Amino acid sequence: MNRRLAIAFAALTLQACAIPQALPEATDLQAGAGEVVVIGKVELVPPLDAREQRSHWNAIGEKRFLERVWLATGAEHRPIDTTKLDASQFGRSLEAKWGVPFMVKVPRQRTYLNGGVLHLDVMQQERIWFPGGFYFEVPEGAPAVYVGTLRYHRNDFNVITRVEVVNERADVAAVLKGSPASDVRVSLLRRVPERPILRSSN
Repeated sequence: MNRRLAIAFAALTLQACAIPQALPEATDLQAGAGEVVVIGKVELVPPLDAREQRSHWNAIGEKRFLERVWLATGAEHRPIDTTKLDASQFGRSLEAKWGVPFMVKVPRQRTYLNGGVLHLDVMQQERIWFPGGFYFEVPEGAPAVYVGTLRYHRNDFNVITRVEVVNERADVAAVLKGSPASDVRVSLLRRVPERPILRSSN
């Protein structure tokens, strides 16, 4: 292993260790105090082809990077910095596999999706960045909420051209194992309103 590769290997190892713990997965609708179960899905159109990602035998933690999209969440609207990968921005990351419904435990509060990242080649630091600007509310007394499918559309240059939220409530039954779907309240993702431009009175 040459010096350059050794440095990249060490940096990647540290980066993998620095990634904060993801939002915990839920296996039923029983959330802890101050939590709510959230069900949804993330899609990419056109879908990712296996040939678009490159793996390396000596990249520790690489599998976790490549198999999913990472979405930064939080109690405030704080769009992520897409000029560099900063692990601190993903302190409460939603890790989702493309096209597979997820079910996670989230703090019981208005929650924002502040953007995301997909790794194509962890050694070369090639990534696709995804815009945020969405949030969901938690209805009072709801043990679980369904937030919909967050569908990203991209062009041939991996630039996100459109984002939509789709109500595919059938996904709720797909992830529940014996729990009644009637206990899940629909609270679809909403776009964060644009701030009005304040004009001078002069």
